[in-house]
Amino acid sequence: MVVEAAFRSPQTDLGQALRIAWWSYVHRLDADMEAAGYPERRAAMNYVFALCAQPGPITISEMGRQFDVSRQAASKIVAELSRRGYVQTTASSTDQREKVVELTPNAIEHVTARRQAAAALDEEIRARIGDAGLDTLQEALDAVGEVSRGKAEFNPANFYRAPNLW
Repeated sequence: MVVEAAFRSPQTDLGQALRIAWWSYVHRLDADMEAAGYPERRAAMNYVFALCAQPGPITISEMGRQFDVSRQAASKIVAELSRRGYVQTTASSTDQREKVVELTPNAIEHVTARRQAAAALDEEIRARIGDAGLDTLQEALDAVGEVSRGKAEFNPANFYRAPNLW
């Protein structure tokens, strides 16, 4: 069965352009980070980015609830991040059966380096489209976010959580 080109993507032209732009931006940051000596970003790193948005330490159970995964899945993610030196766990002061997850200096260093790489990429984009172009782009993206978000509350802790796209 032949599918018409218009039906191959579940996105509109705008949606596809936004996805391509975001994918390209993240792909470039990942490549820049690898070139700077940081290991390949794996899905679990998104949890490090999200944990940075938390006001403080979080338990593994809270992490599971926050990121909509089982406690067992959260525990596996924490174990991987711990092996990679990005988090440490300690027993909860209120429930000895529970572990509290905290970012390590290594995680903070990684996030700081990623922010610096993003700032450098932003400057490249600014050089390409100019100050006014970047201001216009940011205003347009803010408007897209406001219209698309509707009444949904924006929670920075969920920003890096994989959305249920389809």
